[in-house]
Amino acid sequence: MLNLDEYSSLGAALRAALDRWANETCLIEADRDREKTRLTYFDFKDLALPLARAFEDSEFGPGDRVAIVMSNQSKWLISAYAVFYCGGVVVPLDFKLTAAEHLQLLKHSRSKFLVIEYYLWRAMMQSPGFEDLKAIAIVTEAPLGADLAGAHRWEEFRRKGDPVFAPRGRNDVACIVYSSGTGGRPKGCVLTHENYLEQCKSLTAWFPFWPGVRYLSILPTNHAIDFMVGFIGPFVCGACVVHLRTLRPEYVRDAFVRYKITYMSLVPMVLKNLERGLKAKFDELSAPKRFLLNRMVALNKFFTRWKPDLRLSRALLPQVHKAFGGELRVLFSGGAFMEPSTLQFFYDLGMPVANGYGLTEAGTALTLTDFKPFRADTVGKLLPAKASARLRYAAKL
Repeated sequence: MLNLDEYSSLGAALRAALDRWANETCLIEADRDREKTRLTYFDFKDLALPLARAFEDSEFGPGDRVAIVMSNQSKWLISAYAVFYCGGVVVPLDFKLTAAEHLQLLKHSRSKFLVIEYYLWRAMMQSPGFEDLKAIAIVTEAPLGADLAGAHRWEEFRRKGDPVFAPRGRNDVACIVYSSGTGGRPKGCVLTHENYLEQCKSLTAWFPFWPGVRYLSILPTNHAIDFMVGFIGPFVCGACVVHLRTLRPEYVRDAFVRYKITYMSLVPMVLKNLERGLKAKFDELSAPKRFLLNRMVALNKFFTRWKPDLRLSRALLPQVHKAFGGELRVLFSGGAFMEPSTLQFFYDLGMPVANGYGLTEAGTALTLTDFKPFRADTVGKLLPAKASARLRYAAKL
């Protein structure tokens, strides 16, 4: 991976990554059983720089804010990189909010630009208060000839020529992340480039990415967890992110096998549903097969009680691991309480879950399980990072 100590901003680190791993695949976008997009780092750069130049030509300057409202897809990451390249601040907004809530947060964040999916823009145009919107809108996947109320089509909002890279300092703002947490109304957490660079160093020290690793992204990219481990982490290490435009279980299962997934993040509710599904499959086995499965699980549990041994687990439980593509190393979980019995269940199958605790204000994760040794009743240990950078609380807008 890149030595992140050498870079002062996310834009600088990502810029170096796109050049270093130009021929590696960085993004795959699939819709159900059909692959829509596959981009190398060179392709990604080729799509992002004309967008950055268009921002420049629109009097966009360092520190200006760009809100992004869309589901997981390649255009989300391309747009974010173009903003960082120009020295801007990304404002990731939850696409599941209502149009009225989006308008309120756009006003509160003082976003100069808005990058948004067409169906969400259409809902926003019909919402009370739309006429007061100040942000310049750039709409993705809009049909040709559609009335966009003066907005630009993302596919056409680009200019020829090389944009000028805008350097930023580690203490400059990188993102404003709106998180309601336990306090009800969303509040803007102001996170610096150092917050993200230090967090990335911490996570990859324990769970490294490298060219060939594939991360399955099913959490929204605006979510603090997926922004880090589904964008920044993989990209600065030359890895690949797989986006699914559907969350139907059968297509998620198919993605594991088709793309040989290495890592994935889950919220506890999804992990619990996955546990129920596996147990239901096990219950359908004949008595002899169920007996053999239980014996293999017991053996795996005994030999891995101190630390995971993926090679052994895959040898003892080949069919279970084959159903997950055969390359899965770790599942990440956080955001809510996770029952120890569920963590133990997956660990005994040789699919360890790195359970963690964090705060959006602190740049995502504070603690994480490192499996040295494995314990199901904990959120792990403090990540190895500069405490001053990682634990700094952000000012609220």
